[in-house]
Formats: sequence, C-alpha cells, structure tokens
Amino acid sequence: MDMRRLEVFYHVVEEGGFTRAATVMNLTQPTLSAAVRQLEDDLGTQLLNRLGREVSPTSAGRLLHGYARRIFALRKKAIAELTSLRTGDQGELLLGGSTIPGTYILPRLVADFSRQHAQIRVSLQLAATATIVNDLRQQRLELALIGGEINDRAFEVIPCFSDELVVIVPFDHQWSTGASIAEQELNNVPLLLRERGSASRKVLEARLESRGVSLDPENMVAEVGGNEALKQGVLAGLGAAVISRMAVAGELQRGELAELQLAGGPLQRRFYLLHARRVKLSVAAERFKSLVLSRGRTAVDSLDK
Repeated sequence: MDMRRLEVFYHVVEEGGFTRAATVMNLTQPTLSAAVRQLEDDLGTQLLNRLGREVSPTSAGRLLHGYARRIFALRKKAIAELTSLRTGDQGELLLGGSTIPGTYILPRLVADFSRQHAQIRVSLQLAATATIVNDLRQQRLELALIGGEINDRAFEVIPCFSDELVVIVPFDHQWSTGASIAEQELNNVPLLLRERGSASRKVLEARLESRGVSLDPENMVAEVGGNEALKQGVLAGLGAAVISRMAVAGELQRGELAELQLAGGPLQRRFYLLHARRVKLSVAAERFKSLVLSRGRTAVDSLDK
C-alpha cells in the first residue's frame, strides 16, 4: 500500500470531498482523484461513494479510514518524540556506576539533573566496574562513573571527583585514638579486604608495593565483595579494613568506627567518567556529562597540585 495514496484518501474523507482536500494538500483535484482510484485498484475494493461533488466512504473506506487515522496520528507522535529527543526535552538516559560513585555520588547528580529535565527518564545501574564497562561496550549504557581507571582506546576516560581511602577500626580498638599508622602495621591486626580486582583493593596494593610492604596472608581474615559487608565486618569486631570514607561517613560521625590514615600520606583515588568514543551521545547524555564535569573537575584538579 502506497502511503502517499493512503494520505490522499485520508484527507479526502476528513475534508468531505476532493475540493477541500486539494486545498489542504496543495494539489489538484485530478491528482487526488487519480491517487484514490489507484489505491482502490491496489486494494481491489471501492473506498468512496462518489455522488457528484460529494463523496462518502464505503464500509471498506470507513475501515481503512480508521486505520489511516491511527497511522498518521502515530507518525505525528513519532516526529514529535524524535524532535524532543533531538532537542533533549525528553527521552531516556542510561547510566552506570561502580559501587562507591554509584552509591554516593551519582544519586545526587541524578536528582539535580531530574529537577532540571523532568521529562527525561533516568535509569541508573550499579555493578562491578567490569560489568559496567562491558555494558558500555554493548551500548546498554551511555555513560558511567567508575572507581578504577581503564586503558582502553574504545572509551573516553575523564577523571572527575576524588575519593580517600582510610583505615577503619571499631571505636574501642587500640588504634582508635591514633591519627595514622605505618603501612607495615596492617600486618599486626586481622585485616578484611575487598575482593581481588576491586578498584579500592588495587589502590591499596599499589600503595603497599610503593612502600615495600607485603600483606601477610595469615592476617587476612576475609575477602568480601562489597563495602557494606566490609563495614559490617569491622563493626562486628572481625578486624580492620581499608575503605572509602564516603562509605563510612555516618558511622564515623556517630562514633561507631574510628579512622586512621596511612603514614605515607592520604590514600586518594580518582573516579572516572566513561563513554564509548564511537557512539554519539544523546543530548540528554551530553547534558548529564556537562553536569558531572562541572561538579567533579575542581576536586580532581586539586589532586594534581
């Protein structure tokens, strides 16, 4: 079925005749008449009753007119939504975040973004860095904020926001009144660690290696797959841990945990905004990227001074 002929038929029925339809479509009446007759030939049925200058749809014409009305309404809606998507007025934004930035940074940014762009639906996925990177690669996400740097030319990797890892112990631990400990002292207490490959574990291992310290496996009482489990283990008295200060801010403020720095200086890391280089970002994603960078670049610049 030729869509242009269907459109001519639709307007003829809507306007009640060829004369008014010709004016609306800026075409001649013979052109419209020929288009409708060709449509009738294509479908093998009469669509219009022609009574002089007046026309009325046959039963087949009424049926087709109903479908045509829905078709052109959907076309109009599609054009409107595509226009809104192009201008960033509506659409869906698919974000990803690894544990710490996804839990403590992205929700606030999403809230600010949503207040400015209420018609854009935001979906936020939290997962391990490897999962987030794979979802970006498979185009299941547009943007992601992760806690570990990756070296992959397929992605644009932008440093933004900073984080500090601290040693935490129970409030009544022998270290709780101190300000710092030497790196090698981590071998003097039971130690809980994040799983191998986690961004925070890599940062800790890099610091220890730079100080010539190797962790004693006998002191490692547990390896856990999340910061909440790590925190709860320390609260339960299983040992000490190295964790993002963001993850324990509440417990530190309430005095449930005590924090110490490592003697080698603050154990800091960056968070990184990622997106695929060869995939054009939507207008919504570009706006969210600008928001992230406007909030996060200052903190990162301070680390480079």
